[in-house]
Amino acid sequence: MSMREDIVSFLNEDTPMETPFFIEMTGISYCDETYRIARKNSPIYVFEYILEGEGTVIVEDKQFVARKGDVYILHRQSNHEYYSDKAKPWTKIWFNAVGTLIDSLMQVYGLNNINHITGIDVSSYFYQILDLARQSKTSNLEFIKKASQIFFELILTLQPEVHKEAQPYRKEASILKEYIDQNIMNNIELKDLSQLIYHSNSQTIRIFKKAFGYTPYQYLMNQKLELSKLLLLNTNKSIKEISAELNFYDEHYFSRYFNEKIGVSPQAYRKKHHI
Repeated sequence: MSMREDIVSFLNEDTPMETPFFIEMTGISYCDETYRIARKNSPIYVFEYILEGEGTVIVEDKQFVARKGDVYILHRQSNHEYYSDKAKPWTKIWFNAVGTLIDSLMQVYGLNNINHITGIDVSSYFYQILDLARQSKTSNLEFIKKASQIFFELILTLQPEVHKEAQPYRKEASILKEYIDQNIMNNIELKDLSQLIYHSNSQTIRIFKKAFGYTPYQYLMNQKLELSKLLLLNTNKSIKEISAELNFYDEHYFSRYFNEKIGVSPQAYRKKHHI
């Protein structure tokens, strides 16, 4: 079978240099034995899900085989090369994207050094983005808003698969993280978390930090911060409304905290990154 691709491209769109999230291209590739792509200091992120077949991916000094059901992530500024197997060429769905929101989510969710994830079917997220792109004549604001929300859901789904290796208290740490993820908009007290896994407060903090690199409080606040960015960029809610929705003490505390962590006020962030 000869090589063919079904691609939607927004490369001709006018895009701000520091846009929080922008999809340049998305599509499905029906590869043959000639398929090979290489980039040095890549200016984009590449997210790909393998529908059929297999192939080789080389990122810096790492090499792996990506097969049906696998996801691979090629990070911005990486040197990488990937090519399809000659006997069992890839069919894959993918999107290429840029933006400061991706940089932040990769860091917060511990995906910044991850290239290969196996054993989880996330094809639906890729299809949703591709279907949205097909419906959009241009890469308009509504498309970007919806696509960024789907992307955030994809990251939330991938993150638990990142560090699957066995380690002490992994089950307890996962219980804590799931509880926090389901209650981002609430105030969570340490004693509530401790009761979930029947450990002391200090043990609870150690268990969570060993598994994820953050204390439960740090993780919760990071989640609130990332969600506040999405709300600032994708809704017309006021700073006061966002503050209340995320259960900050008041909008003044929220603004100070946001400015301390991000370097600009919520108002300035919304204005700077407004698409």
